[in-house]
Amino acid sequence: MEFALDMEYIVVKNEQGKVVLFEHDDITALIYTSLHYMGKTDRLLSLNLADKVMYRLKIMRRSDNHFEVRELEQMIKFVLSECGYAEANQYVSSLSEKMFAE
Repeated sequence: MEFALDMEYIVVKNEQGKVVLFEHDDITALIYTSLHYMGKTDRLLSLNLADKVMYRLKIMRRSDNHFEVRELEQMIKFVLSECGYAEANQYVSSLSEKMFAE
């Protein structure tokens, strides 16, 4: 599998070995819901933060676009904290678990 230069998706594997494709919209939804729980409902902000997450993952340059779920969660939490929304971090792990359950 070739690396997607535009990082339209990433392949995420959880601890049980289940693999899920995460698109930009999935990460945006996860961030939006996390921000919503803290009373911030801003779709444009969520899109912007998802852009930052995808950009930072792109810098990691995995040849196969595969990441562990904890790496994705850590990156989302890092971006949220860096942008002043650290309070939303407490919801990220439980929301990503729900995405793997679907």
